[in-house]
Amino acid sequence: MGNKNWWVMAVITALLVVACNTGTTTTPAPGTPAAGTPAAGTPAPATDAPEPTDAPEPTAEPEPALPATGQFTELDAALAGEYTGKTVSVQTQWIGGEGANFAAAIADFAAASGITIQVDSIGSSHETVLRTRIEGGTPPDLAMLAQPTAVLAYGADGSLIDVATFMGDAFVDQHSATVGLITDADGHIWGIPYKADVKSTVWYPIKSFEKAGYAVPTTWDEMIALSDQIVADGSKPWCAGMEAGTATGWQYTDWVEEVMLRTQTPETYNAWINHELPFDSPEVRAAFEMTDEILSEDYVLGGLQAVMNIPQTEPFDGAFPEDGTSDDWDSWTPECYMHKIPTWYGPDFFPDVRAGGPGTVTMYEIGEDIGIFYLPPINDEQGAAALGSADSLMVLADRPEVRAVAQFLSTPQGIQRWIEAGSAISANNTTPQEWYAGFYKLDVASKIVNNASYVGFDASDLMPPEVGAGAFWTEAVAHVNDGKSLDEVLPAIDAAWPQ
Repeated sequence: MGNKNWWVMAVITALLVVACNTGTTTTPAPGTPAAGTPAAGTPAPATDAPEPTDAPEPTAEPEPALPATGQFTELDAALAGEYTGKTVSVQTQWIGGEGANFAAAIADFAAASGITIQVDSIGSSHETVLRTRIEGGTPPDLAMLAQPTAVLAYGADGSLIDVATFMGDAFVDQHSATVGLITDADGHIWGIPYKADVKSTVWYPIKSFEKAGYAVPTTWDEMIALSDQIVADGSKPWCAGMEAGTATGWQYTDWVEEVMLRTQTPETYNAWINHELPFDSPEVRAAFEMTDEILSEDYVLGGLQAVMNIPQTEPFDGAFPEDGTSDDWDSWTPECYMHKIPTWYGPDFFPDVRAGGPGTVTMYEIGEDIGIFYLPPINDEQGAAALGSADSLMVLADRPEVRAVAQFLSTPQGIQRWIEAGSAISANNTTPQEWYAGFYKLDVASKIVNNASYVGFDASDLMPPEVGAGAFWTEAVAHVNDGKSLDEVLPAIDAAWPQ
């Protein structure tokens, strides 16, 4: 499985020192860029929402998002047209707006190289479909995956190409924050870090908070007091929906991880990831109990029985006016007020966009109508810890044109258009800081990371797949949906740990 003790507390700070429908698709035209420089934070929890800055209107056709030549042999050959007419397949989990952003990120390179990049956007069943294709002998050429231990496992069983064989000497330094997570004990690098996310974010309706006189909480106790006040006022404090196909339950595990980071030392969090601290321990049990206090019948819209059946694209609907297609905040009292979801969330999940169909632009402004605050700390001793994750690109076929696409996606330009859409954080630490400027969501994420006492990588993504993407998820579903007690759930997760 590799040396997963490395980089368990991933230094995602290095990435943020400042700042489709399911099926086969091809790349659309690229988006438009923005520029500027985000402000650095100060050493205190990032709870205040910064004012948004509108991106400047483009005055001319943007320059193609293409890297300079000279770093990679195959990439240079591709840009010289040597692979025109070749096809490279990429399987991802990204659909809807995320799928469109990824398509835009590769469009300039596809046009310049003449390579047809076939994107299979699978959605919530991505991991299952990918495993089936690999085990069935028909893998895609490239695939994105969020779980480092699954990447290591595919590398160990011979399914992947060691990217160290063609990525060059500068690659490791350029991806120093997360490349260790997908490097085994023998030095094989089984993936290319692509996109990072901050998970410790709570989304809320700004105008509804102001109307009700609610303040953004800066401590866990304040957040619980606010939740109680919202209940007393006749609404539910938390919007929650965890149905995500074969990944159902990951939101619950994120909550447990957030609590562990805020109540335990980095060393204890690391020990839990490596099963030196079992799930059925006082420390982990307490984290489950605090999570249950939030995801309770009194706090969650629809009650617990609905949580695991509400699609992860829909739970925040209750925070929007009426049916989510109106901007009449004055006469609207939300059904629920707060939704904990990572920074990959955005307007394409808002109800007006989903109701309007492909191409719909939301009427709601992030930073004006919808805000984001840092999930508050619990213990002063642990400070303002934060939770992060990252997606990596796996290479499953070794052809020159496949290497060229992989090399392109390793560069800042490989995610540039997605950043310019205000919705992505590059895993390449040479990405120009000014690309992040003027985007509310990325400003919030950068301040959370800059002000964090430490940043922990998603624990379930670092646990063996049988646990992190297996029993941890399924037992969470059984606990919330079926009322299975922690006395049953915690030993069951421990029992799933491979010997």
